[in-house]
Amino acid sequence: MKFIKNIIKKYKSSLIREQAEIILSTVHKDRGMLYEDINEFRLQLEDIEGMAVNGTKEHEELFPTKHDLKDGLYTREVSMPQGSFVVSYIHKQNHPSFFLKGEMSILTDTGEVERIKAPMKVMTELGTQRVAYMHSDVTWVCVYKTDAKTIEEAEKEVYTTDFRKLPSSIIKKQLWQE
Repeated sequence: MKFIKNIIKKYKSSLIREQAEIILSTVHKDRGMLYEDINEFRLQLEDIEGMAVNGTKEHEELFPTKHDLKDGLYTREVSMPQGSFVVSYIHKQNHPSFFLKGEMSILTDTGEVERIKAPMKVMTELGTQRVAYMHSDVTWVCVYKTDAKTIEEAEKEVYTTDFRKLPSSIIKKQLWQE
C-alpha cells in the first residue's frame, strides 16, 4: 500500500488522499476490492490536471498501445512509463497476460500489494481490476478470445469500466459482505 500513499503525497490533494484511505480501509481478505471505491478513486485521479484519461489523445500518447485482431484472438500490447499510476479496466473474461518488460507494484483484489518483475505470465481472471504503479518502463500484453471483427468491438467484448456488466456470480463474490 506504500506505493499508493506515495502517489497521494505527490499530488497533495486531500480529496485523493481521502479516496485512497477509503479504498485501503474497505479491503477485506475474503471479499476483495469494492469496485465502487476503485471507480471513485479513478474519478478523483482524473480530476487532477495533467492526468491521462482512458480514451483520450493524451492517454494514447503516454501509454502507446498496439492492437492485433486475427483468427479469433485480440492481442493488446501496452507500454507504460516509469512513475505512472494506472487503474485498469475490469476484465470480462479469463485470459493470459504476459508481463514482458519492467517492474511494477499491483494492488490485488485481496488488498495485498505485489511487486512483480518481468518476464512472467499472469492469468487474469474474470472480474479482475488492477491498481498499479510502474517502478520502471513496463510492457504488458493481454490475449483475449473474441469473435469481434473490429478493435472497437473487441474492446467492448473483453473489458468494461462498469462492474455491473459482469456476471452476477462475480459481482456477488466481489461485493460479499460479512
